[in-house]
Amino acid sequence: MLEKTEFTEDTIVEEVKKNYGLNVTEIEKLDRGSANIFKLKANNKFYILKEFQSKHQEKSIMKEINVINFLKQKELIVPTYIQCLNKEYYFRYNDKIVIMQEYIEGETKEKNTGDKKQLLDSAKYLGMIATALEDYPYDDMFKCNMNKYASDEVLQKNIDLNRELIEKAKNDEHYGKEIIKDLTDKIDMLEQLLEDGTFKDISNVTVKKTHGDYSVMQFIYDGDEVKAIIDFVNAAELPITWEIIRSYSYIDKECVDGNFKIDNLVEYTKEYMKYSPLNKYDLKYMPYVYLVQILNSTYGYKQYLNDGNLELLKFGKERTNICRYLMKNSKVISEKLSEIEI
Repeated sequence: MLEKTEFTEDTIVEEVKKNYGLNVTEIEKLDRGSANIFKLKANNKFYILKEFQSKHQEKSIMKEINVINFLKQKELIVPTYIQCLNKEYYFRYNDKIVIMQEYIEGETKEKNTGDKKQLLDSAKYLGMIATALEDYPYDDMFKCNMNKYASDEVLQKNIDLNRELIEKAKNDEHYGKEIIKDLTDKIDMLEQLLEDGTFKDISNVTVKKTHGDYSVMQFIYDGDEVKAIIDFVNAAELPITWEIIRSYSYIDKECVDGNFKIDNLVEYTKEYMKYSPLNKYDLKYMPYVYLVQILNSTYGYKQYLNDGNLELLKFGKERTNICRYLMKNSKVISEKLSEIEI
């Protein structure tokens, strides 16, 4: 949940003057993302002031700054950070990290509203990012451990977690029955994966440095054109097939109630491959990577049962629907993707 800001309008004016030497004349609070974000007018220009949640530490913020500055040198469409007077790229206010960027005029789009052009643009920019980051010089990204995805122990642990949540859900009179049904289905699917063992074959898919949270919600549009890609705080080394299929599932307007349009996913993957390569192994196991990752997550259900967050419960239920779809259709998707020429 979004943390309450430490700022007042007066303290924003004071801190921006102190740290950037700019005179703020207008302040607007924006409702976007998990940080407190303000649109400022200062010295006749517009800026974004971003106050991160307390959980974000200097290391992760500096990673985002390093990644964005590096990608800007590669001519990717990313934000421009403003340096403080002391040449740092952030300052602290009441122990929270704060950064400032140039404001990018444009609009954001909701999940699953993308047409064919927007679909292919998303795939193109993901491929460009993955290729650009191959030369990224800093050793500050999370290193992927495929055992997180592909071990009996992890699947069994999540079966146990789902059982614990079912016990909690029995006390919820509003959504308890729905949650118990979803989590019971997830347990059944996890047990099927354990019995089948196919998921273990995903352990050698290609791992690349990538955005880490790449989706249509991280784009700023000017009409139908992507004007900027934002929020690289989760940049990491990940199975690139996970980033491909996940971002597809977030943008395609024909991806409804967890059901994919397989031909669109194939086109999306082909477009990505114009800018960054995949091998036959990646193509074959792409749906299984995504299935195992989201099936292993209790995100949404756990948060609702702990603090009543209905938005996150909705998110968790959406991902369970994707799991149901992928359990039935991963083999077909795998076969279709495997037909792509390398």
